[in-house]
Amino acid sequence: MTGSRRPLGPRSRAKRLYRSRRRRLLEVPTGALVRRFGAGRVEVDEADARYARVRVRADLTVEVGFSGIFRMFGALIDTQWVAKRGSPVDGGGATELEYRFDKGAFVTKRGSGSDLARRLGDRRTTSLATKAELKKIEVVDTPEGRLVTIVPLPGTITAMYFPPLPPYTVPIRPEEADDQLSLLLHLVDLD
Repeated sequence: MTGSRRPLGPRSRAKRLYRSRRRRLLEVPTGALVRRFGAGRVEVDEADARYARVRVRADLTVEVGFSGIFRMFGALIDTQWVAKRGSPVDGGGATELEYRFDKGAFVTKRGSGSDLARRLGDRRTTSLATKAELKKIEVVDTPEGRLVTIVPLPGTITAMYFPPLPPYTVPIRPEEADDQLSLLLHLVDLD
């Protein structure tokens, strides 16, 4: 039997399905990066569709990719934007902020000062955050640099293992991706 292929097992089919869903979700945020920085500067993980990133300048990198939460009977895979200026480290004297939508402003986590929260909570931040449809914004500020993470409400893949249903995908619209990228860049460079 020349030319015949073995049928794909369940694991291979699931990998292909998730790769296809990630690729589809990543198209719109990647388009926002290309519109902002040019196609030649954006590096895309073509093999597994796990990220797209651009080195904006020597001290600033922007990436859009995926983070996942696995539950007993399923998974939630979120698109997430990350901007890193300098070499920030988690913990150890860092000022950590988290954006809460019920209050519409940054609130500090335990043990952190509120000065950065006031500076970052400007009118542009509030306007962009409202338009960008976000689940979470986190800012970690250290003497070595700043790390900003944005998780949009759309841009998710939800899968339930039992019963075996195909993943449900919530796409990001192009205007949301542009607003998310603008907010990310605004927060990473705002001092």
